[in-house]
Amino acid sequence: MILRLIIILSIFGSAFAMEIDEKLSYIQKIYSLSPKNCNNTIASSASTDEIKIGELLFSSKLLSGNNDIACINCHLDEFHAADGLPLAIGAGGKGKGIDRVYHGQGSIVARNAISLIGSGHKSNRQFFWDGKVSRDEDDNRYSPLGKNISEKFENTLAIAAILPITERDELVGSSSLFKSNEIRKAVNNNYYDDKFNAVSEQISKRLTDLDSSNELKTLLSQMDQKNLDLVDVGNFLSKFIANKFKCNESKFDKYLKGDNEALTDNEKKGAILFYGKGRCASCHSGELFSDNKFHSIGVYQGDFGPHPRHRDIGRAGVTYRLEDEFKFRTPKLIDISKTAPYGHNGAFSTLKDVVVYHFNPIIYLRDISNLTIFSPLTPTLDSRDKVLSTIRINDDVELNNLISFLNTL
Repeated sequence: MILRLIIILSIFGSAFAMEIDEKLSYIQKIYSLSPKNCNNTIASSASTDEIKIGELLFSSKLLSGNNDIACINCHLDEFHAADGLPLAIGAGGKGKGIDRVYHGQGSIVARNAISLIGSGHKSNRQFFWDGKVSRDEDDNRYSPLGKNISEKFENTLAIAAILPITERDELVGSSSLFKSNEIRKAVNNNYYDDKFNAVSEQISKRLTDLDSSNELKTLLSQMDQKNLDLVDVGNFLSKFIANKFKCNESKFDKYLKGDNEALTDNEKKGAILFYGKGRCASCHSGELFSDNKFHSIGVYQGDFGPHPRHRDIGRAGVTYRLEDEFKFRTPKLIDISKTAPYGHNGAFSTLKDVVVYHFNPIIYLRDISNLTIFSPLTPTLDSRDKVLSTIRINDDVELNNLISFLNTL
């Protein structure tokens, strides 16, 4: 009797699993889902020496105005190529992660540091939360540097890699009576392409003046690279970033390859929600789960922002179009469970928080202490994408299943 019961339960269990897998097989066909190719990067042909030079530049404080910060300070392995902070702490900061906040001397960068994982993948077309560096399907490039300078770089990731070197809060830093900051002077006295050329000249001088015993100097000499300007720096950085921070095979990739046991039943139910009534795939599509477009989920304004009155108007700060106000780049979802906090201003400390905000922002907005009848929240909420109004997550079971699926990406 007991043996028969075990057999019956086993049959029903298998039938249940097959029903879920059958639903997912239809979803896979409808959405043309396939495992992501993590080797499909913009720098797959880079040499070992090129990657090493990029690595040395990535960790070098020579690229900062006061020799006090490097790219690696905001993109650490222990934080999954981000910094673990709501808002990055740039020039003048010391330590890692929360220690940079406690230090209290660094400049606050008004946006959350984006993880570099997968940033070298060829499917990426937008960089930074507002897409200020981008390319279209015809590989036309757009950046604050203008077309002439942008076209000198090997790819858009290379352009994105050097922009922090020209930003005061990120790497440039401040000047003082006791310490000269030539890069800061170059930023202060010039605009646009002139600023780029002035900073490039200072960086080139620093790298040229390196001692002959310096590892970076040695490698550059071996490659007969005598003068290194910002274009060269960006190209080397992109080669390192694209190879160092590749995406990895996920549980969902294994499932798409045919391993039905790679996901649990709850994770599979979450996948059905993701591609079904959760509407997640409306924006989070493609190999890296981003449509390379800009959307608004109506995230409330924090205490800091890059635009006047501490606001962050998002994509509109690049396009100057009212319809782009409060829109931000659709973030990639690969390894999303490891890159908290979330949102362009790091407003969401957990994955659950940001998922819930997509379909029910009121639960969070009601707890904001300065929420009054004169609150500036209304314009932000008015910008929310219409697709968000159709999301119907009905209970904790569905919510937890959806989050379980996100953890498999």
